[in-house]
Amino acid sequence: MLAVLWILLAGWFAFTPSPATVERIYSLGLYRFMAAALTPITQALPFSIALVLLVALLPFLIGLWVWRWRRLKQAGRGVGRRLFEGVRILAWTLPVIGLWFLVFWGAGYQRPPVDDRLSFDLENITPEENAALRAQSLATMNANLIPEDMRDIDHTMAAIADAMADIVAEWEGSRVTVARRIKATPPGFLLSQGTAGVCAPFTLEPHVDGGLPPTSFVYVGAHELGHVAGYCREAEATLMGFAAGLRADDPFARYAVSLDIYLDLARQLPMPEYQKAIQDLPQQARDDIDASRAASKKYRITWFDKASDVVYNQYLQSQGIKEGVKNYARGITLFIGAYRKGLVQFPDPDADKSMVQHILDHSEA
Repeated sequence: MLAVLWILLAGWFAFTPSPATVERIYSLGLYRFMAAALTPITQALPFSIALVLLVALLPFLIGLWVWRWRRLKQAGRGVGRRLFEGVRILAWTLPVIGLWFLVFWGAGYQRPPVDDRLSFDLENITPEENAALRAQSLATMNANLIPEDMRDIDHTMAAIADAMADIVAEWEGSRVTVARRIKATPPGFLLSQGTAGVCAPFTLEPHVDGGLPPTSFVYVGAHELGHVAGYCREAEATLMGFAAGLRADDPFARYAVSLDIYLDLARQLPMPEYQKAIQDLPQQARDDIDASRAASKKYRITWFDKASDVVYNQYLQSQGIKEGVKNYARGITLFIGAYRKGLVQFPDPDADKSMVQHILDHSEA
C-alpha cells in the first residue's frame, strides 16, 4: 500500500493529465462533488477544521512515534529499529498529505487559465480606460456608503458567495457550492506572515485574519471565496472576488470590492497621479485604507513575512505558476479582460443609492 501511494503521487507529476482532461474530469466533475459534500460540514462547525488539523498534526505524529517506540522496546527491538519507525511514519504521512492535497485542491492548478477558456482580451490598459474604470469604481463606492454600525460581515460574505455561485454557473455551465461564511483566524495569525487570507486546501475552508478591519476583511474574503469556487490561481481568485462583489445584493460588498478594484487600478499610475487618486476617494474609504495599513503594521513580523513570501513563491511556481507571488497583481488584468468581454459590470449608481436609502429608512423605522 505504501508503494502504491508513492507511485500514485509520483505518477501525477510524471504524467500530469492535459488541462482539458483536468477541466472535464476534475474541475467540472470531482471538485464540484467534493465541494458540495464537504462545504455543509465545514460551514456547520464554528471553528476551523483546518486549523485544528494543523495544530494537531505534529503532536499526533510525535505521539505515534513515542507509542511505537515503547511497543518496539517492549518487544526487544534495537534502537536502530525504533529510530527507523519514525522514518516509516513519515514515509506514510508524506504521500497521504500529497494525494489529499491533489484530490481536494491541487489538481485544479492544471485546469486551463480562465482567460483562455473565456477568450479574454488582455491588451494593456490605456490611461483613458484606467480613468474610466476608476470613475465607475468611485461612483459605486459613493453610491454604497453605509454607516459603519450597519456593516454586517456575515450577511455581506453570504451575498458575495451567492453571487459567485451564479457567476460560475453562467461562465462554466454548472453550479459550484461556495461557502457562505468566512472563518476568522486569531488576530495576527496570518498578518504576521504578510498575508491576510487563505483557503485551506485540505478542507476547502476560507479564512481571513481576524485582525483585519471590516472592509479589508470583506475584499480579502471575496478573494478566498474565489478559491473555494475552484479558481486556484491567485489572479483568477481575485477576478472572481471582484465580479461577485460587484454583483452581490449587499451595499457593503459592492463598496468594499469597488475600493479594492480602485486601488489596484491606481497602483498602475505614476506616483503623483496615484496620490491624487487616493485623495479623490471619499473620507470613509481613506479611513478604511488607513485602518488596513495599521492592522498590517501591528501584526507583521518582518523576517517571518519575508520567509513566508519565499516559501509561497516556490509553492506557486511548483504548481505551474511561473511568476509566483507576482500572479496576485494579474488579477486586475483579468478583471479588465472580463469587463471588455461584458462578463462583469459595475452596478447602476442611482439604483444603488435608492437601495442604500431604503436600508437607512428601514433601519430608522
